[in-house]
Amino acid sequence: MITPTPIYLLAAPFSGASVLAGILGQHPALYAVPELNLFLADTVGELLEIFALGQGGHAHGLLRALAEIDFGGQTDEGVAASQRWLETQAAQPTAAVLQHLAHRVSPRRLVVPDAESPLRPMDLQRLRSATPQINTIHLLRHPWSQGVLLADWARGRLFVPQDFKDHARRPPVLDPQIAWLRAEQNLDALFAARAPLLRFRGEQLDDDFVAAAQSLCAALGLKADASALVAMAHQAQWRFAGHGPRSAPYGLEPEALETFRPAALDLAAQPTLTTPLPWRDDGLGFAPEVRRRAEAYGYC
Repeated sequence: MITPTPIYLLAAPFSGASVLAGILGQHPALYAVPELNLFLADTVGELLEIFALGQGGHAHGLLRALAEIDFGGQTDEGVAASQRWLETQAAQPTAAVLQHLAHRVSPRRLVVPDAESPLRPMDLQRLRSATPQINTIHLLRHPWSQGVLLADWARGRLFVPQDFKDHARRPPVLDPQIAWLRAEQNLDALFAARAPLLRFRGEQLDDDFVAAAQSLCAALGLKADASALVAMAHQAQWRFAGHGPRSAPYGLEPEALETFRPAALDLAAQPTLTTPLPWRDDGLGFAPEVRRRAEAYGYC
């Protein structure tokens, strides 16, 4: 049996990659997993070293996926078994782990959300080089909505990734448009040679869920019958929805795990490219290159 080609959902941070994975993961022909972060390194051994040194839960999505697929479910015991298995694969390329997961869930097609690699050209290059046949969906969100949600998440946090800060200020200040622009520039460069299966604006799901789900199915060559559409509308039933076990609770973007303030949600639902940015204190709006790129994607 031929293993179906995996699908990567590539997006800037806080653009809804984990949410879309949950929607697609409910389709009977697909199997979505959390963020895997496989292409932080070339080999599994190098990846484990990065996981051990890093802050946050970069290993959690991969551990949850392996536990669910190979080791009896998302429990602390399953996570420990997944860690041991990865250690036995230290000499293998990280692409081999992706191939393993794709084979294990076959004949369903593996779907992987990724809002980290788009910030790093080297990670995208590893993804493209290691898996030249991979299919991609370029997921978009208006930079205003993305920025409002990211800024609300960052309130009061002791650690905020440097990718999200404006280092032209002293001290550096949070400015989500920087991460949005960097990710979109990197993705457009990636897609210069081969376009994605679909460039999809996440807002389409809010405007007309059924029509948006049908367009996703059409792009992926899937049936969009009534039962599939009903399942996709119940993404909360996705096997990876919510937190994982105590030893690996994360693996999804914060917007899929945390609650935002109602005021932030209301503000995010009123996107604009011309108003001063609410997360800055200097009255500045979007940088010209952000506005130009957002307009090219159809935003206003």
